[in-house]
Amino acid sequence: MPDPDTFSADYSLRPGELADTLALLVEARQPAIVWGPPGCAKSQIAQQVAADAGREYIDVRALLLDPVDLRGIPWRDGHDRTRWAPPAFLPPSDADGRWLVNLEELPSAVPMVQAALYQLVLDRRCGEYELPDGAALIACGNRETDRGVVHRMPTPLASRFVHLEIRVDAPDWCAWGAGNGIAPEVLFFVQMRPELLHDFDPRSAEKAFPCPRTWEFVSNIVHRRNGLDPAAERALFRGAVGEAAARAQPDRERPATQTR
Repeated sequence: MPDPDTFSADYSLRPGELADTLALLVEARQPAIVWGPPGCAKSQIAQQVAADAGREYIDVRALLLDPVDLRGIPWRDGHDRTRWAPPAFLPPSDADGRWLVNLEELPSAVPMVQAALYQLVLDRRCGEYELPDGAALIACGNRETDRGVVHRMPTPLASRFVHLEIRVDAPDWCAWGAGNGIAPEVLFFVQMRPELLHDFDPRSAEKAFPCPRTWEFVSNIVHRRNGLDPAAERALFRGAVGEAAARAQPDRERPATQTR
């Protein structure tokens, strides 16, 4: 039996598993937050979940908000009472339809904005505004260990979410890439060197690093590189995925990662 004081289970989810799990929570209208390092396709998975469910996807950049943006602008009604005009980036309370509202980069929002979201996340309302029945709410963000612009999430807000963590997975990504136009050369390389699909070191001074997002950049370059000077091509690859990944060679002795 493992020592309960030292045993640690891995509860992170592959992108395919995460999409299925997130879809379940969205249909249950249970707020969830997806944590993960930069460039690991958190936003794309949220968009795919919305598309598969026939929901309109609403991207709300939490870090660009002020606390007052959520309640809206005050105005005086015909009875000389103050009302608030709700923000246009949220679906109308009385509208029919289905939406997925993603509070993008929520941990990067300043603490006052995170506190202003307490009521919206738990009670589905903010002041006089109320989310319509067809709306579901989620969030995405980087972890504190990723050394991005991140503020520690207040405990009252954290307790309002189901917390999910994404795990970058080469077979999952290659299966997705095969159906979404990723260049065959890039897929072959990642199958041969799966450890280089995502190699992020928050302590590194290098500006570029390999991750699903930047390998898609490489794929875009490969698709359009006709006549490109080899030196310029190498510089572009280095600028996308960093020098170590750009200089790496496929390991032809290693069996290719199986796609599903």
